[in-house]
Amino acid sequence: MSPATSSLRASIVESASPLTLCAAWPCLKFISTRRHSRNSVSERETTFSNLMKNMSLILPLIAAVAVTGCATAPHPSASLTRDAIVSADGIVLRDSDRLTTPSTFKPPVEITIVAKTDSTDLRIGYTADQVIFNWELDPTQLRVDGGPANGLHKAGAGGIPPNKFVTIRWFVRAGEEAIYVDDELRFQHSGDYSSIDKAVSVFPAAGSQVTVKSIKVKPLDRN
Repeated sequence: MSPATSSLRASIVESASPLTLCAAWPCLKFISTRRHSRNSVSERETTFSNLMKNMSLILPLIAAVAVTGCATAPHPSASLTRDAIVSADGIVLRDSDRLTTPSTFKPPVEITIVAKTDSTDLRIGYTADQVIFNWELDPTQLRVDGGPANGLHKAGAGGIPPNKFVTIRWFVRAGEEAIYVDDELRFQHSGDYSSIDKAVSVFPAAGSQVTVKSIKVKPLDRN
């Protein structure tokens, strides 16, 4: 390993949070396993070029996953675009972990989330600070905290089976929102959603472990 590369690797490790190390693992692995000729300038240039390419892919993921620890590192199957986060294996969230899209979105949109909880508290955020499935104090009640529908909790609409992936579809237009779980309508509200311009997030709480396979957002016709 060249002195320059060794120094760069050391600075990444020393300044990185656990998540940064988690997301930057492909870069660190590349640096650690790349063999260099001591006097090969072209090889060092190639190494640096490849490192920058890797970092351009990894830095958005670091920004997208705002966590205090690693969300099951590494995630070679995960892909990230402006309007989607997809992982075939699933991204595991614990404690204060939060998986958030890198972009914000305005209505009308359709949000599709495929996720599961191991017990309670699968929480999602967009029009509200949080919509809670399997709330720890009453798993059958759907909780809505914040946003135009703040406090309009719905009894009997919040339960989802533990340890089973569900598909949540969240339709938001300027004048209404509707939330479906596995094609079953769970919540609907008419109100002013026209000023919403937020990212979409998924997160656990109350000791739950949430696994997310995908968050996808697509625009809807304004009709």
